[in-house]
Amino acid sequence: MDPADAYVKLYDLLRTVDASVLSDWSESRRVGEVAGQVRLDVEQTGSLADHLLPDPPTASPEAFGVLLGLDLALLHASKETDTLAFSPLDGLRTRLTMTGRLNDQTSGSLVFKRASWLRPNEDPEYIDGFLNLIRVPPYHSADLHLQFVPELYDLPDTEMAVDAEELDSPPSPVIAQLPFLAEPEDVLWTLPGRGAFYSVTPSAERLLPHLAEALAALDASGAMLAILPEASLDDTLLAKWCELLQSTPRPEGGLLTWLLLGSGPVQTVGPNLQSSRPPNRAVLVHRSGCARLLMTQDKQSGFAFTTAKQHEYGVDLGDIKRDEYIPHIRQLNLLESRLGRFAIQICEDFGRPERHGLVTAAGVTHLFVPVLAAAMWNRGWQAKAGETLGIQAGIKVAVSNGLAIHRFFNEVPAPTLLVVSAPSGVPDQYLTTDDLVSVYSNVNGKTMESREDALRPRTAEW
Repeated sequence: MDPADAYVKLYDLLRTVDASVLSDWSESRRVGEVAGQVRLDVEQTGSLADHLLPDPPTASPEAFGVLLGLDLALLHASKETDTLAFSPLDGLRTRLTMTGRLNDQTSGSLVFKRASWLRPNEDPEYIDGFLNLIRVPPYHSADLHLQFVPELYDLPDTEMAVDAEELDSPPSPVIAQLPFLAEPEDVLWTLPGRGAFYSVTPSAERLLPHLAEALAALDASGAMLAILPEASLDDTLLAKWCELLQSTPRPEGGLLTWLLLGSGPVQTVGPNLQSSRPPNRAVLVHRSGCARLLMTQDKQSGFAFTTAKQHEYGVDLGDIKRDEYIPHIRQLNLLESRLGRFAIQICEDFGRPERHGLVTAAGVTHLFVPVLAAAMWNRGWQAKAGETLGIQAGIKVAVSNGLAIHRFFNEVPAPTLLVVSAPSGVPDQYLTTDDLVSVYSNVNGKTMESREDALRPRTAEW
């Protein structure tokens, strides 16, 4: 039998068994013997012999032993964990790369676990705590699209950059954040002419002259990844970015590899829309240019622009509450890299607890979050949302804001980069906001003009 499909069936059979019961089973000699036999059989043949499955299928210690054996054997289908030059499970690895899941004839999807919660608890509280793979149920997998980045366009291997024996863990990649939006006039607020709606777009005319300087600053930052804020991209700006990236070679010694060019009403790349409403779409590209489009993601939840927020932001929308004029798509796109599983959430989506379920179910390790918001700080809504995702699922978050709303907060340069990150592994103590959340501003911002400030990268390990 296909080992990945067998895994899914056994997981679904056992998922309702109390984790304390599973803990007792895992310590029994019989379960260990079954797991070892299954692991050896699958590693040697690439399939699971039918006689190794419990008959009839029941939630039993033997069934759990088979699942544990499959869990260890299937690690050979992962490029990150398999050290063998050849494996009978190469077919599963190919299937995963082509379809975004290991299983074939069963529902939902089966993928590798690449992050775990950041609580000090080590006693498993549910079946996933015993396993190295993630079973994504069909009601979540229907809204997920996972694709693998080709090796040529993947992020550099950080382990190769230094002597790994000198480090307890590989160094984290550096991300550069560029505010890009310098002044309120860089953003256009318009009314679509139907209902109580608003739209927000970048002023391409004001921003186009600064793209070359922005790219040069990001190249010189020493960062591997870059992120711009929400409302800093449209089709005109994207076309110029594509041209600029293709015509400007990366400088010698430069590490910049992926650029999230912000988000906005982009329709020249990405999926076709069912709705006539323009999307708020983020675009991630490779440094070599848009011929290597890596991923797009549409904003799912619109921001309700209340009259109080309009007054706070200094935006005149007729002094009535308005909803953001965007389609409400369901799909979350994932990009599988040697350094993790990447996703994007745009502003409001990141603050919505109901949107967290899909991100955690998918096993995301790194989350890009472009926002257009008031001044951020290390106790604001972005910090709270990021801390929750970090503790709950070990997700690393990078939030990027511009300077169009607030350039200063209490006369101090406002942070435009917020990073949520923590060491891998089970922590010894409960982590606090100060352990997880860091904010970055331009400390010299008060000595600069707004445009110079907006083109000065803020960098952090991520």
